[in-house]
Amino acid sequence: MLFESIKKVAKVNPHSPAILTEHRIITYEEFVLEVMKLKKQLKKSGLTSQTPLAIVLEQNEVIWAIVVAASSLKIPVMLVDPNLKDTEMKKIMSMYQTCYELHPTNFSKSAKIKGEDVIKCFLDKYSIVYTGLASSCWSEYTIAEDEQSYLVLLTSGSTKMPSGVVKTIDSIVGDGVRIGTSLGIVSSDRVFCAAPVYHAFGLICGCFATFLSGCSVSFQGAYVLPSTIENRARQLSCTVLMALPFHYRLLVEHVEQPFNNIRFALSSTAPLSKELLQSCRERLNLNIHNIYGSSEAGAISLQKSRNAEDSSDNVGQLLEGVKVNFDENNIIEENGRRVSEMLINSSSLAVGYLNVEGIDGGSFSIENGWWRTGDLAYLNGNCELIIAGRVNITINVNGKKVNPYEVESVLNNHPAITEAVVVGKLDIKRGEIPVAFVVTNKTVSEEEIVQFCNQRLSAFKIPRKIVIREVLPKNSAGKVRRRELQQISKNI
Repeated sequence: MLFESIKKVAKVNPHSPAILTEHRIITYEEFVLEVMKLKKQLKKSGLTSQTPLAIVLEQNEVIWAIVVAASSLKIPVMLVDPNLKDTEMKKIMSMYQTCYELHPTNFSKSAKIKGEDVIKCFLDKYSIVYTGLASSCWSEYTIAEDEQSYLVLLTSGSTKMPSGVVKTIDSIVGDGVRIGTSLGIVSSDRVFCAAPVYHAFGLICGCFATFLSGCSVSFQGAYVLPSTIENRARQLSCTVLMALPFHYRLLVEHVEQPFNNIRFALSSTAPLSKELLQSCRERLNLNIHNIYGSSEAGAISLQKSRNAEDSSDNVGQLLEGVKVNFDENNIIEENGRRVSEMLINSSSLAVGYLNVEGIDGGSFSIENGWWRTGDLAYLNGNCELIIAGRVNITINVNGKKVNPYEVESVLNNHPAITEAVVVGKLDIKRGEIPVAFVVTNKTVSEEEIVQFCNQRLSAFKIPRKIVIREVLPKNSAGKVRRRELQQISKNI
């Protein structure tokens, strides 16, 4: 379905730019021809619907072309962040063992391999490595007669080891069409995508939504410099910018001239502060839309224009085709409001997790069409979705539940704090206590911060320890690694 849809776009405008690289323009007709060549190479290398492939690359346009080619051949694909630490990479590749792996030709060959081939894509060469039989977790997705094509997204792992979220290509196609329509992306748009396509945001918005809309896109790595974003966006006369929250912070700090060609900018993975949104509007002429979703559920809602009085937890209106419900059996109080876990019903839901013993992938379940998001939420009077926190990071202090997001919201209002994350630490007397990790822009004492919290929070919600750091650990999607901070808190 994916390749057929792109071929239809190419048939209408074969010479329209599809991908804008630093060195050349790739038209839709050329992209289709490249995918057809890749299909032949993958088949020649021995890949079939029964041999899962792990893609471990930085080159976004290559990842995208391989995904399209593999989906046409019904080859299950897993996208892996190439910037993972060696120990984490080895553990993931061992847990979710695929038959083949795709790497740069100069990758380290410390792992045992049983065969190697070379394929070419957009004039560059890549190593396709045969590593042996796939793990049993793939068995239900590698059935010969299965008409579905599967793609696995690894969750960010901010609170645990990444889970392998299994999506059908058809469900992501539907998600891409829905997003493109909701955003109003048209074939004349030129998109600059700084979000990596091995994560859901970059893949679904930067690839599916753009290509199915027939526009052109320039891909860049997640760790791109603000000067590169500025220069490329201006050089290509981009009309849409897709980037991560930390990109917008860097742009505000380092770019002096407004982006007058950009119709709107898109962000995801974490909320943007009012101050950052205002600075982007006033200094850079960037009107930022925020898209809320997950690997498991796809895009859920879109916040097109946050008003000054809106909180960063307001993630906007539900996208067409998305339904929500709330678990009234487990109520948590947050800022005087009763909130509960949100359930999602959508055609973009995943089909499950790669089920590996010792990993909580088996917890994925859909009851009567509804999936538990793990997010605490509610709908306000304007039918806008408000996210109040996470169920699985709630801190239990003497039997009282503390929502870390509520404490973080208070901390982020302190004039000296630019970023804050609160985690729970085991405590003999209280069960757990809140510990806050903060980044500051001026000198401030731990006592001052605690006093600030004392004026705004109940006693049991106040962090018992404030840790001031220069930066917080984050993954390539820009999400804070809560699990890493939780481990650090054990030794404080």
